[in-house]
Amino acid sequence: MIPASAVNTTIDRQASFTLMLLCAVVFLSVVNGTMVNVALPIIGQAFQVTEGTYGWIVTGNALAFGIFNAVHGRLADIVGIRRLYLLGIVIFGATSVLVALSPTIEIAIALRVFQGAGSAAIPALGAMIVVRSFPPSKRGAAMGLILGSVGVAASLGPFLGGLLVQISGWRAVFLFTSVVLLAVPVGLKLLPKSLDERIPQKFDVLGALLLGIGVTALLYSFNVIERLGFGATFAALIAIGVLGLAAFGWRISHTPEPFAHPDLFRNTGFVTITAVAFLSNATRFGTIVLVPIFLIEVNGLAPVWVGLVLLPGALMIAAISPLSGKLSDRIGARRPVAAGMLLLVAGNLVTACFAGGNVLGVTIGMALYGMGFALLQSPLVASVTRVLAPQRASGGMGIFMMIFFLGGAFGVALSVTAVELQSREAASWLGFSLGAGAPYSNAVLTLTGLALLGLLMLPGLPSTPGVEVENAADAVDGQS
Repeated sequence: MIPASAVNTTIDRQASFTLMLLCAVVFLSVVNGTMVNVALPIIGQAFQVTEGTYGWIVTGNALAFGIFNAVHGRLADIVGIRRLYLLGIVIFGATSVLVALSPTIEIAIALRVFQGAGSAAIPALGAMIVVRSFPPSKRGAAMGLILGSVGVAASLGPFLGGLLVQISGWRAVFLFTSVVLLAVPVGLKLLPKSLDERIPQKFDVLGALLLGIGVTALLYSFNVIERLGFGATFAALIAIGVLGLAAFGWRISHTPEPFAHPDLFRNTGFVTITAVAFLSNATRFGTIVLVPIFLIEVNGLAPVWVGLVLLPGALMIAAISPLSGKLSDRIGARRPVAAGMLLLVAGNLVTACFAGGNVLGVTIGMALYGMGFALLQSPLVASVTRVLAPQRASGGMGIFMMIFFLGGAFGVALSVTAVELQSREAASWLGFSLGAGAPYSNAVLTLTGLALLGLLMLPGLPSTPGVEVENAADAVDGQS
């Protein structure tokens, strides 16, 4: 008979290797998006197109990525987590090669949309693999390591992208991330086949379409503001978005096998966690996009130096995320998230004070920002796995990840719009003489309002692990 201790050691070792695989894949997935931001102007020059055209390299990918997080969460129940996760890696890697070889901007944009749809399986199903591979007491720490990889990738991306563009051109950015294909044979060997257990049910295509239409229309409305202002087109897109989401709500309440079960939206713990995640990620990504822009356009820094300014924040995320995950396993999500949100606000205020001015001040602000995001992201994701009943876990995590990443897309749209709506001679709301940095400082302050709104919602977060487990039990009762 094999000793129980030996069996447990084998299981722990396999879980550790699985976690290493998930971290590596999600790093490449996220770094791809952040590197592309630096390469965009070079792509525009190569294809001789305007910003409104080459911007869809990012916008199209972000929309597909956000929406398909929910789609993959739902499909996982039907086709299996393991095979869908590996398919997502194949699509991500293959399209990276094809984008690098694209002869026209139209083909590049179409491939990036397809890439976003496929690679969305990586975060959505990666979280579900953690749920299946780790007990509740260790999920926070595991998610901390994965989300630490996300934070490092988001912050190092501009530096790596700038370096690759300067050395080899924009196509090297996509060829770099194609190495993710090496993870496929590793995943086939490492990930247990038990992850491919399926639940026989139908996929609600109409519900997915209504959700996609509603979300896309609302997010695209911000692009319209930049070009056309608050006119008829903007109003029409808002109306389409609201009607699409209302129709989605009606659909999931009146079909026997909905795209997202309506009980998810009656679970107050899930709704609060998701809302705080949306607001914090909107603040985070909005600022991460603004900072490189004003460092390049106002301070005149090269892309490589921009990455170095962001590096301290990246190191904070890498160091603190695993610790915050372990902390939330012991004391619950509310206190770490509260501390994180306060540091987001502090980082934003420092960054706003030095936008377009002292680069060291911006570096300090982004370091505070990294500390804050590291404290809150792991507890939020780990809490979702605890407040959802097992039969709602895959679909609920997909919805959570969709809203989380769409929060980032919303923050980017809001930040850019906030800059565009101001004149270049705008005065700083802080009363400082920031010159050309003032519009960016004011946009950062706008994003701070989102973080403050998230702070007001914190009383609805679980305060202790016991309360989270209790909420999950309530969810089971309400969904049985």
